[in-house]
Amino acid sequence: MTDALRRQVLGTRGWWRADPWLVGAFVALAAFLAVFVVYPVVLVTMAPGLDDWVRVATTPRWRAATVNTLTMVVLSTASSLVIGFVYAFAVTKGQVPGRRFFGVIPLLLLVTPPFVGGLAFILLLGRRGLLTHGLLGLDVSIYGWHGLWLAQTLSFFPVAFVILRSTLLAVDPTLEQAARDLGASRLQVLRTVTLPLATPGLLAAALFIAIAVLSDFGNPMLIGGRFRVLATEVYTQLTGWAAVGTSAALGLLLLLPAALFFALQQHVQRRTRQRFATVGGRSGSLPEPPPVRPLRWLLFGGCVLVTLFVASTYLVVVLGALTQVWGVDASLTASHLRGVARHLPELGNSLRFALLAAALCSTLSLLSAYLVHRCGVPLRAVIDLTTLLPAAVPGTLMGVAFVLAFNAPPLALTGTGTIIVLAMAVSYLPVGYRICAAALAQLQGSLDDTARNLGASRMRILKDVTLPLLRSGVTAAFVFCFIQSVGTLSAVIFLVSFDTPLASVTILNLAEQGHWGRAAALATVLVGVTFVALAAVRGLVGRGFTSLVER
Repeated sequence: MTDALRRQVLGTRGWWRADPWLVGAFVALAAFLAVFVVYPVVLVTMAPGLDDWVRVATTPRWRAATVNTLTMVVLSTASSLVIGFVYAFAVTKGQVPGRRFFGVIPLLLLVTPPFVGGLAFILLLGRRGLLTHGLLGLDVSIYGWHGLWLAQTLSFFPVAFVILRSTLLAVDPTLEQAARDLGASRLQVLRTVTLPLATPGLLAAALFIAIAVLSDFGNPMLIGGRFRVLATEVYTQLTGWAAVGTSAALGLLLLLPAALFFALQQHVQRRTRQRFATVGGRSGSLPEPPPVRPLRWLLFGGCVLVTLFVASTYLVVVLGALTQVWGVDASLTASHLRGVARHLPELGNSLRFALLAAALCSTLSLLSAYLVHRCGVPLRAVIDLTTLLPAAVPGTLMGVAFVLAFNAPPLALTGTGTIIVLAMAVSYLPVGYRICAAALAQLQGSLDDTARNLGASRMRILKDVTLPLLRSGVTAAFVFCFIQSVGTLSAVIFLVSFDTPLASVTILNLAEQGHWGRAAALATVLVGVTFVALAAVRGLVGRGFTSLVER
């Protein structure tokens, strides 16, 4: 048997003898997923007893919370999708002035902690809001379903924009131009050509946003008021009443639609690759036909309106940090910013834990993508599904699962920074895995084959060949996990302790207690630190930074 044939046989059937390092990586990954993904999820599904389910089903408060949650899913998903599509259409096909500038605005929201938007709405549109009370003299309340709807729309429309921007850019303009040449009006082209080709992107964006709305915790806590949703009820039952079974049961009510949306999302992505692979691309495309002038300026006005609203949310948080007493004493002061020094431990923990979680998440993402898509390891489908499983588990339920799983020996991690880092890494592992898998799919398998023929092991190929070529993908996974972890709330709020405070939880507590100036000051510093970190990444990555954020 020749050496090449022996390597081929060992690479497919005897991989465990051919590369012990590969075996070690496979066992380590499988053990991590079993302990920190499968075990907590299985444990939390077994936590509620029959009495807990009966209590949940017969309590009007929780039936109302279930209806409220589903209502917000429908409303927030629909409005985010409409605004995201219109904004993406304006930037990609509307030929509006300044479209490159407008294309950056939603990305700013993507790198901002979601609850900062809820805080900004209170300062801008609350009873003592800058716009409602200060400029219009109105006495209105933003608390309730309408305020939550607005906050979630602003928080999640950038997700729709990023997905639909890529979808619309992939639509070949020659198809639209052909329809125009056949006598179709612009409205008919939009209805019969553009929208059908963008349907997979619309469905993917809708499902992604629906899962995010189900998991949203910061906005309902800040501005939901008496409008109760399941995410906040899970927190109340566990922390306020120590009702673990009831809390788990309420969280599982979130899991059912989230799992359904996740399965549909996976199905849509598979169908998209199969059905629309022949209509994408712009290899021989014609220039985009300009829209009629009234439509162009209408789209421009919409982009300006969204940009002003986004800018006002940032501005009002900064003003809140510099105002003596918001809505009462408008004199400027630096006392709130100086007071941030009292919260340096929280800021330090947020940054340190987020960096560690991002490093762990990007490493696991690269390793799992490489083992599943490039190596002949067993149980590839199981590893693929398990890696994506946290995407279907709402953050609040994942937090309860970690409390149940690691509150006692042999892994008593509750109250430590380790459990927070693990929760952060596991929560954002699915997106990191998808990023690395997509980047890996762009590399030809012949590169691995060539290195294998020269005698390199799989892990040597990963280190010397694959990793350098996947630098942008791994960096994107790292950036995503870091940004999300710095401002995360839903899972970690169950895991923080006196020794491990986080800035995001402190901001929420300050806002609930009415300390708007201190909350705004800490939020300003947290957002500023996030942007500084992103600027550092941009310096390392260069021009590819925008594509990393969009991923």
